[in-house]
Parts: sequence; structure tokens; C-alpha cells
Amino acid sequence: MQRYQLRLSGLRENKGHVKVATLQCFLYALVKTAECATRLLVTGEGSGRGPKPKWLNAVLDFTITGQKRDATLFEIEAPQLGETAYAQFAQQNFWREQPTMRDTAVDLAALAIREAQTATSSGDRFDGAVLRAILKFRQSAQNADIRYHLIPQKPARGQFTLDALTCAQIEERLKNFPPSRAFIVSGRIAEIEHGNGHFLLELREEKIFGRLQLERFDVGVLLSLWDKRATIQGVVHFKANGQPRLIKVHRLRAYRDGDVVFEKLPFAEMPKSRGLTPRQEKQARSFNLLNLCGAWPGAEPVEELLAQID
Repeated sequence: MQRYQLRLSGLRENKGHVKVATLQCFLYALVKTAECATRLLVTGEGSGRGPKPKWLNAVLDFTITGQKRDATLFEIEAPQLGETAYAQFAQQNFWREQPTMRDTAVDLAALAIREAQTATSSGDRFDGAVLRAILKFRQSAQNADIRYHLIPQKPARGQFTLDALTCAQIEERLKNFPPSRAFIVSGRIAEIEHGNGHFLLELREEKIFGRLQLERFDVGVLLSLWDKRATIQGVVHFKANGQPRLIKVHRLRAYRDGDVVFEKLPFAEMPKSRGLTPRQEKQARSFNLLNLCGAWPGAEPVEELLAQID
């Protein structure tokens, strides 16, 4: 287990006191961000349909072990990935930075939050689902002065600070996140990950990672095309910087004459980023009616709403 301290400041209650609704919301935000950040590293997408797999439930099995009386501070324990999701992370993955077996889902959430706060980051650790999960932290109170500070008790990567201004910057990143698009791509299936439908497609001088939807395909389809040229029709998901993260396969077939026109790296249509104006930064610091906990769902994707119903 890894241990952390999560400190809340700026609440309207006395130190050491916290409303139940506030507690419910910020714990949900922490768990949801950890869930999406972990899913992203394993599957290439921060969201998923249907019930959570057993390994993901185990990864998210956090425990509150204590609370300080004279401060709004919670002590939290989280299990290490090596104890809960060894099979998912033990295999060296060629499309992600490999976490250590001592990392926890809290560490992955913290890394995603810190990367999302860096304007020049490529977006390896977050997508739209992760950004939406992070923004749920600000639903915890009707007070724009609330601030979250997570500190690991042992050397770990689970450290972050969130406040109204950084949430406004993350919301701007979400607005400018490139949407997924349908493409046809041709190349050589150069590498295959055993059993999970992940593969590497090499184009002329570039590459893109792919994933079979195992509910629609048998992994044997990949084996039959290993080290051969193939043509894929699917949906390409992009990173924040516009680079393709992966292509989800809808159709897969052997290469045909004329498919050379599809040997191009997919491109993203990037919204024009304007960043926060000084006035918007001032509003982010002073506005005191942030999204209310328990409000009717707004811009959440259908997949996230369905996952909450399950």
C-alpha cells in the first residue's frame, strides 16, 4: 500500500469540518480521475462501457485511514499496481510510458493532473475523459477558494495541487482537445501484444498504435496479418498536441493494390486555442458558484453516464 495525505483548504466550514456532500464529491473526483488515468494507460482510452473489470475495481480500492481534527486533512491508502493489476502492467507496452509496480492509481491520477496543468505537454497521460474527471474536483463546494493538495507519505509520484485557476486552465484544454475522427490507414503490422488486441502499424516513415475491439474481432485475425501489410478502417483518437494516440479498428483486411493512398499518418483538426484571458483568470479566482454537486448531468459523455448507472 502507498499512503497519502489529501489536504483541503478554502472551505467555509471550520478546520477539520467538511460537509458530507463536499466529501462525497471530492472523493468521487479522486476515484474517477484515477480510474480514467489507469484505463488510458491500459487501453488507450480513459472511458469504457459496461461494468468495470475486476482488476480495475481492485486498483481503485482506496481506504481513508484517518482525519486530522485541527485541519481538513484526510489520510488515504491505495494498493500498488503490482498487487492489483500485475497482468495489465507487467508486460512491457510499446505505446505508453511504463509505470512501476509500486505506483498506484492515485499516482497515475496525480501524474495526469500535473501533465494537464502544463500547457506544452503532449497529452500522453490524459484524454478528454481524464480532463472531465479532473474537473469534477471543483464540484465539491460552492466556493471558488477551495484548494486540494495531495502529498505522498513515502517517495512516490502521487503529488498534485488543484485550485479554481488550474481547473479553469484544464477546462480550456478540454475545449481545445482534438476530436476523434474516422480514417482509413494502411501499413505493416509490425508488432502485436499477446492477447489484448494491441498492435503497432508501421507506415512509410511513421507509426501508429492500434487496438482491436475484442468483442467484434478474434485476436487470431492479427496473427494472420503479422509482419504483413494491412488496411484498417477505424476511429483515430488523438493526444492534446494533435498527434494520433491510437486507431480503434472497425474493419481490417489484407493490403490491396491502390491502398498506397492510405499510407499517411492521420491528422487532427485542432481547435484554435486562445488560452485564458486576464479577465477569465480573475473570474476563475473570484467566481463563487462553481458547478454544484448533484446538479443535473450536462456535458458528460454517454459512456460516463452509463458507467455510473451500472
